[in-house]
Amino acid sequence: MILFSRTIQKLLKIRHLDFNSLHGVLITICSWIGITLLFCEYLIYYFAIITCSWPKHSCHNDPFANGKPPRAPLQTIILADPHLLGKRAHWLDKLRREWQMTRSFQTADFLHRPDVVFVLGDILDDGQNALLEDFREDVGRFRTMFWSSAPVICAVGNHDIGFHYRIIPQLRQRFEKAFERRPVELLEFSGIQFVLINSMAFEGDRCSMCKEAEQQLGVVSLRLRCQRALKARTEEEQTLPKECDAVDFSRETAFSKPIILQHFPMYRLSDEACNEPDEAPADEKSQPFRGKWECISKEATEQIMNTIEPRAVFGGHTHHGCYRKHRNGVDEWTISSFNWRNKINPSFLMVSFCPDTLAVYKCFLPNEHTVFFTYGASGFFLLLWLVWQVARRIRKRCKVRFD
Repeated sequence: MILFSRTIQKLLKIRHLDFNSLHGVLITICSWIGITLLFCEYLIYYFAIITCSWPKHSCHNDPFANGKPPRAPLQTIILADPHLLGKRAHWLDKLRREWQMTRSFQTADFLHRPDVVFVLGDILDDGQNALLEDFREDVGRFRTMFWSSAPVICAVGNHDIGFHYRIIPQLRQRFEKAFERRPVELLEFSGIQFVLINSMAFEGDRCSMCKEAEQQLGVVSLRLRCQRALKARTEEEQTLPKECDAVDFSRETAFSKPIILQHFPMYRLSDEACNEPDEAPADEKSQPFRGKWECISKEATEQIMNTIEPRAVFGGHTHHGCYRKHRNGVDEWTISSFNWRNKINPSFLMVSFCPDTLAVYKCFLPNEHTVFFTYGASGFFLLLWLVWQVARRIRKRCKVRFD
């Protein structure tokens, strides 16, 4: 520090400065830089996310209540497209993006304590090209960054295993093994049922993955139909259809219209009808969507909708936010990317689920431009302060000489 102070004295050509005074200036500079870093890299996430709150929602008509007060809603965080960069990415870009996502998620998890976390695909940016060892390393980093005491459920995205034409069994199997997933599966948390879907498995070309997905979709559909029939039998003393004999009802369960979770959004012509704060830029909104690329095909959308009969759909993939209501009354939310690399104003959803209803709150992460502006403004005012300090000392020296 002493050597640094004397070097600055020489550079400024100020020979008679008091060392203690200059030492104080250096401490001020270091403190200024430290506070700026602390705010931009840590505190700003708290300031942004603490303003978010769970939507106020109470569960009436709870089928599990049995005369007791209704249970609390299931509180979930739903995010999409983190796109963890792989081995080929630049280390600085990788460090910056992963720090932003780590601080964002850990802050949200700490402040809001969700019951379940859903990540809707594109966990990795280069998963379809990564070697097995690199894939395992990337998955390990994801688990560290998105660690939570709540269950973290991940859907598969095209960047994880490739679009349909690029998928090979090894890519699909290693993802399913790492995250314990299947092409279609029924999950249940606190009586709320979710259907997790592999969007790339509904190409409709009868490939082995597609046939397996359609078979599992039928199994899930049968269980949901039988749960609905069981509920009707309980209420109206009806008999169960024979097809339900093969369904295991050993676990306590009650029917509630399911929630679909997937990577691709359902079929739509474009984002033109979307009207959200994090919607696509104006020049992108009118660009037409291609089925099986930007969204699930029209045929697959009808197949899933008619088979599952959901009450809501959540997806990602486009990197931009969107809300729409389908003609059958089903609500659909498309969630923007969680990564600054894809979206300067990322967001995630805080959703409270009840057996028959749900409520959604969109929580925005810090805007990347805000961080850049804060760094720029801090540097500018620090420079002004330094100029003022130098000018004050030069003026003081000149005054002493004049006297």
